[in-house]
Amino acid sequence: MLESFGITVDCAEAEIDVLADFWAAALSYEKLLPFLLVDPGGVRPRLFFQAVPEAKPGKNRWHLDLYVEHLDGLAAEVERLRALGASEVRHVDEEVFGFTNTFTAMLDPCGNESCVCAPHVPVAMPAD
Repeated sequence: MLESFGITVDCAEAEIDVLADFWAAALSYEKLLPFLLVDPGGVRPRLFFQAVPEAKPGKNRWHLDLYVEHLDGLAAEVERLRALGASEVRHVDEEVFGFTNTFTAMLDPCGNESCVCAPHVPVAMPAD
């Protein structure tokens, strides 16, 4: 059985320091090595930034969703990440399958996608 897992981010050699610094600050991680981030609490996955020769071909096939505890914390977290160098792509506030779906799609300083999300909560049913 697996003990844990890590996430490897392919990037250009020149992007490793930028990405490691941004994500360390964004996630409150520690740099174990210049290209390896760890959760100080030892709970969340490690992040590894790996230099590859090819450029990013387009939109990521998957991305990280960063959840705030409450909807009222979403805007502040988006602003915190913007101050660290992220940029906002779009904000979504919708209902899906009877649950709220509120998030802000963002790009890190090197153009990798992520979302800052509010918890999904059931939408109140109208009273009869």
